[in-house]
Amino acid sequence: MKILYWDFYHFLKENALILFLLTSFTFSAQEGFKLPEGVRSDKIKFELANNLIIIPVELNGVQLSFILDTGVGSTILFSIDKRESLELKNASKILLRGLGNDEPAEAIKSTNNLLKIGNAYSADHTVYMIFDESMNFSPLMGFPVHGIIGYDLFKEFILNINYSKEVIKIFNPESYKYKKCRKCYQTDLGISNGRKRPLIKAKYKTSKGLIDVNLLLDSGSSSALWLFENPEMGLTVPSSSFDDFLGKGFNGDIYGKKTKVDGFYIGDFEIKEVTASFPDSLYIQGISLKNRQGSIGGSVLRRFNLIVDYPNKKISFKKNGFFNKPFYYNMSGLTVQHSGVRVIKNYNIRKGSSKPSLGFISKDNGKISVNVYKADASTFVYSLESEYKITEVRPDSPAALAGLLKDDKVLEVNGRKSHLYKLSDLNDLFYSEEGKKITIKVDRMGVEMKFTFFLKKVI
Repeated sequence: MKILYWDFYHFLKENALILFLLTSFTFSAQEGFKLPEGVRSDKIKFELANNLIIIPVELNGVQLSFILDTGVGSTILFSIDKRESLELKNASKILLRGLGNDEPAEAIKSTNNLLKIGNAYSADHTVYMIFDESMNFSPLMGFPVHGIIGYDLFKEFILNINYSKEVIKIFNPESYKYKKCRKCYQTDLGISNGRKRPLIKAKYKTSKGLIDVNLLLDSGSSSALWLFENPEMGLTVPSSSFDDFLGKGFNGDIYGKKTKVDGFYIGDFEIKEVTASFPDSLYIQGISLKNRQGSIGGSVLRRFNLIVDYPNKKISFKKNGFFNKPFYYNMSGLTVQHSGVRVIKNYNIRKGSSKPSLGFISKDNGKISVNVYKADASTFVYSLESEYKITEVRPDSPAALAGLLKDDKVLEVNGRKSHLYKLSDLNDLFYSEEGKKITIKVDRMGVEMKFTFFLKKVI
C-alpha cells in the first residue's frame, strides 16, 4: 500500500517544555532491531529540541526524523512531508485511544517494514500511522518530525544517552561492560510483567515527608514532572499553582495545574525548584494509578547522561552540565505554534545606471546625505516564510490582559519579523526573566494590531 500524505506542515515544535504524554499499546511482537554481524556498537548523533531527542530514521528507504520516546510501546508515524512517497506494507485500518477526552484516533497498522537507525536495522517492523492532523508534532516543534519510537529500539540494546554531547551509543548487551562510576546512581527499571514502558522510583517531599513515587520514564515529554493527585499519599497540588494548558494526547488537549515543587530526589541527586504539572483527573481516566504516581520528562532527564538498559532492567544517572540550570515556565500565558507559510515581500535594492525612480535619505555622522537607487520589478523579492499563530492564551495571564487572542497570527515580536525566529527561540522569549517587556504585532482577521505586556511570575 502506497500512501501519499499531502496535507502536511513543514515545521513542528511545542511551546518550550510542555509536550505530549502518549500511552502505550499492546500489539503483536516483531523480530526487533539488530546490528550487522560482527558489529558490537554504533554511534548516533541526535538533535536536542525542547528537551526531546530527535534521531534520524530510515523507513523503507525514506529519510525521516523521530522522537526517541521511552513513553511509547510501539513505533508511531504521524507526519510525512508532502514531497515524499512512503510505502507502508501490509496495511490495515485500526483505532487508537490515548490521553485526552475526544474520540479514538483512526490509524493504519503496517507490518514487514524495513526500519534503520544508524547501523541498526529491523527487517520486519510494525508501524502505526495516525491520520489525525491535530496529532502532527511539526507545528508544535518548528521543524519536521515524522514519528516516535521507543520500546522497539530500547528492548534490544543498551543505550548510552549523552545529553550534553547529543550523542547516543548503542551496544549489544552480550558485549557491554559497565565501568565503575562513583558519581553515578543506578536503579531498577520497572519493565517486568510484559510492560513496554519503564517505571523508576524517585522521592518526593510532601506535607507527610519524603515518599517513594513510581514515575514513568518518559523521554518523549519535554516537561519536567507530571504528578497525579493522591491525597492518601500526600500528593496534592500546592497552593502556589495556576491553571494551564499542559499538552496534547492522542485524543485531545490536556489541561491541569502547573506549579513548582521542592524536595524531588533521584537517588542522592536533589533536584530543586522543579516545575510540575498536575493534570485534571478527567484526562487520566485510562491510567492505572495503583502503581504509578506520574511521569518524569525530558526537562529533568536532560540534566543527566543516562545508561538505559532494558535487557537487564536497570538505568544509570550521571549529572552533566545542565544539572544546575534553573527550571523555567511560560510567564506570558501564550502558546505559539507554526501554522504554515506566508508570502513575504522584500526589497532588493540595487544601484541603477539609468534615471532613478526612487530616492532614499540617510543620516551619516550627523549630516544628511542622499543615496539614489533605481527600483524596477526585479527589486522585489517574494519568499515563503514560516507563519506562527497563537493557539492558547491562559486566562488572566499578561498576554490575555493585554488583549491577545487565540488564532492571532504573529507578525513581529519585539520589533523583529516573526519569520526570522526559530519557533524555539520565539517561545524562549516567554520563559525569560520576570519583568521583560514583550511587544507583539499580530494579524487579526486582516487587521494589524500591536500589543505590549510584561512577563510576570505566577509561582
